[in-house]
Amino acid sequence: MIRAFLAIRPADDVIESLAEIQSKLTDAGADVRWVARDAMHLTLHFLGNVREAELPEIERGLREGLAAVAPFDMECRGLGVFPNQKRPRVVWAGLSGDGLARLAESVETVLSPLGFPPQERDFTPHITLGRMRSARGTEGLVRALKTHAELGFGTSRIEQVILYKSQLRSDGSVYTPIVTLPLSGA
Repeated sequence: MIRAFLAIRPADDVIESLAEIQSKLTDAGADVRWVARDAMHLTLHFLGNVREAELPEIERGLREGLAAVAPFDMECRGLGVFPNQKRPRVVWAGLSGDGLARLAESVETVLSPLGFPPQERDFTPHITLGRMRSARGTEGLVRALKTHAELGFGTSRIEQVILYKSQLRSDGSVYTPIVTLPLSGA
C-alpha cells in the first residue's frame, strides 16, 4: 500500500516568494512547522492508501480524464489560516485561476468511478505553508499575516498534474512523484 495524492506545483519563482514570506513569518515567533519549499503544492485530491496494483488503472483514468482540461494560469495571492485566527492550525497562501475549479471537478469525475469518493470539504485552493505545533506565538503570527494578507506571490502556468506518494516521517512528510499527467485541452 502507498499513501497517494493528486496535486499541482506552482512555478519555481512562486515557490521562492513563498519561502521568503515563510522567513518573515518565522520572525513572529509562533510555534509553526514550516513546509519545505520542495514540498509546497496544491492538493487536488487525497487518495489515501492505495494498492500498488491499482495504480495503472488510476493513472489511465486520470490521463484520459485530464487530457480534456486545458492548461491555465493560477495566481498565488494572500495569506490566511485554517480554521480561524483565534485557533489557527494551518498557515496558507491563497490560489485563484479560472481553470482551478474545472480541474478539481474533472479530478472528482475521474476518481469517483474508481472508488474514491468526492472530498468531504469544499474545494478551497491553497498552498499549506506551515502547521501550528502549539498555540505559542499565535497573536504575533496573526498580526504578521494581517500585514501581508493581500501580498501577491506570482502566477504559474499549470500544464500538468502530479500523482504523488507520501511517506510520513517524524521530521515531516516526503513527497515522491509517481506519474506526471499533462493537461492538453484535447
